[in-house]
Amino acid sequence: MKASKSTCLIKQIMIFFLILFIFLLSFFFIGRNSWKLFGFVYCQSAGIEHVEVTNHQVKINGFYPGSFPEGFIGYHAEEQNGKLYIGFKFSTLFGFYETGNFTITIPTKENIEEIYIKTNKHEYLIWNKEE
Repeated sequence: MKASKSTCLIKQIMIFFLILFIFLLSFFFIGRNSWKLFGFVYCQSAGIEHVEVTNHQVKINGFYPGSFPEGFIGYHAEEQNGKLYIGFKFSTLFGFYETGNFTITIPTKENIEEIYIKTNKHEYLIWNKEE
């Protein structure tokens, strides 16, 4: 009879840790990816070091512009009439996991004439084909 009580307790502890693991894993994935559902609403600006535009792709090197390290977790890009709009997302929570430095390559459907960084409230030009 005692063996069955200890076995039951071990099963309950294992179930508890499994549920905790699933909850933490879900929290991690939601934190890293849910912002993409809202377009540019949660996008932030970034410091841009280099922009390279070739046929059907744009390569950007940049960094988090603030003083406290935040981890780069992704970007959102939209292409409209030869203009590419990009928003970046950084997170304090993931700052321990990744640095704020990034290099991204964005595939494009048409030739790009201008590149803008876009956030919820601001939009500014970072690259122009004529320059």
